[in-house]
Amino acid sequence: MSMRIEWLNEKTAPIVALLLILFGSSSCEIDTKLRVSGGNPPVFELSGNGRLTSIRVRGQRQRDVAGEVPKGYTQIYPEEGEAPTIREGQHYYVRVVTSDANGADGYFMILNGKALFDPIESKLPVETTSPK
Repeated sequence: MSMRIEWLNEKTAPIVALLLILFGSSSCEIDTKLRVSGGNPPVFELSGNGRLTSIRVRGQRQRDVAGEVPKGYTQIYPEEGEAPTIREGQHYYVRVVTSDANGADGYFMILNGKALFDPIESKLPVETTSPK
């Protein structure tokens, strides 16, 4: 006696297709997590499985310079010279852009020589210095 079970038919095909799409789209992507630690200059620590596309740090526009761009990255602003230094007591925004996974962003400041970070700017202490 031979028995044949057909599990893929016109009733089950849409369900199987939906399950394949759901499992395929959620299988391997691990969102980027960002931590800022250290002092001045701060250390940006990343985890996740996306590929880093860019790191953007935004603060008050300054023209004095002394920041160092990490090896393998290109500086956009300022157009020439080194990037501005991170000033103690000011808020900065950092955005990490990745491909193949969601990026991350948040706000940081240096206070008493220590980097503080939070995804929400209002959770950081009030700025203690103004840009020159």
